[in-house]
Amino acid sequence: MALNLDYIPNNINTVVIVNDFDYVEGGATKVALMTAETLAKIGYNTFLFSAVSNKNISKIPNINYVSSAQYPSLSDTNKIRGALNGIYNFKAKNHFKKLLKELDPKTTLIHIHSWTKALSSSIWDIAYSMNFPIYLTCHDYFSVCPNGGFYNYPQNKICHLKPLSLKCACCNCDSRNYGIKLYRLVRTFVQNKVVNIFKKTTKFISISDFSENVLKEHYPKEISFTRVYNPIDKIEMTEKINPENGEYFLFAGRLSKEKGCDLFCQAISDLGLKGIVVGEGEQKDILQKQFKNANIEFVGWKNRTEVFEYMKKARALVFPSRWYETAGLSVLESLSIGLPCIVSDCCAARDYIKDEKDGCLFSSLEDLKRCLSKYERNRI
Repeated sequence: MALNLDYIPNNINTVVIVNDFDYVEGGATKVALMTAETLAKIGYNTFLFSAVSNKNISKIPNINYVSSAQYPSLSDTNKIRGALNGIYNFKAKNHFKKLLKELDPKTTLIHIHSWTKALSSSIWDIAYSMNFPIYLTCHDYFSVCPNGGFYNYPQNKICHLKPLSLKCACCNCDSRNYGIKLYRLVRTFVQNKVVNIFKKTTKFISISDFSENVLKEHYPKEISFTRVYNPIDKIEMTEKINPENGEYFLFAGRLSKEKGCDLFCQAISDLGLKGIVVGEGEQKDILQKQFKNANIEFVGWKNRTEVFEYMKKARALVFPSRWYETAGLSVLESLSIGLPCIVSDCCAARDYIKDEKDGCLFSSLEDLKRCLSKYERNRI
């Protein structure tokens, strides 16, 4: 799926991509960098503004990299400085101001992809005050939800509380501890009630029907969305894959509770099948110990080329996300090469699946085992 640039007005010749990191750190950053690369290739004057920079990686040609050279807020060795920067980052704001002074607001577009891990909502203040149009791609739910996922991590379930309500403030839903939840609560309050990103954003971009519907429940009614689907990596195939001959079922993603890798492992173990787990995360050691007697191989983090090699030999990709996943790039990439996908029905990736045709939707562990058994029976 190629990147759709129809959302950019005809008068724009300069685009500033705003992202916490200037290297691939997650799905949102991957899309931000792919967007910047595409814009630069077709002739836009392209900038990538970040707070966290990695000077040891190769830079994309024809992109102007600008960074405030800081740490992720929750990883800063100075915890007080990190917390304050996460709530309102004055240093990033000042660096952004210096950049914007060199640009013309009549021909320049500010496109924000991520901001909560380092940059903060301070970037809205300065861009808005200097009359630059601001576009925001909603890769997650941080524009309304303090922890960004409408997910209660301690209870391992989707959260239906109203963001910033008293019940929300009293709920310990964070993946770390209640202190971090309070920090995120303050950050979101400043973002939405003080800075007011809803007022200062020119255009909101959604990436799926599913995530847009979730966001609409909590956005001001007058706000509308523009759809721009995430691009996916083009996979060069030298030979046709045959999933019916697949050697194993594949999970590829971050090993955290909300991603549901434990469901994958449990189902594979119960059915006596073979599974491959690609990825890293805080659940890796726990899952390896819990399923040490199952036929499951944990291969760690792999680059995109290596992941595609695992896809070629898979029976199906399993995407068992428990939270309101906004897209699911690995599902799109798998489908693009003809690999069936078994997908949780509570995430946006379900929008890509024609149930029982190019994949299977499931709603529980038993339902997942039903889908796995179906594809195992169809093995050639």
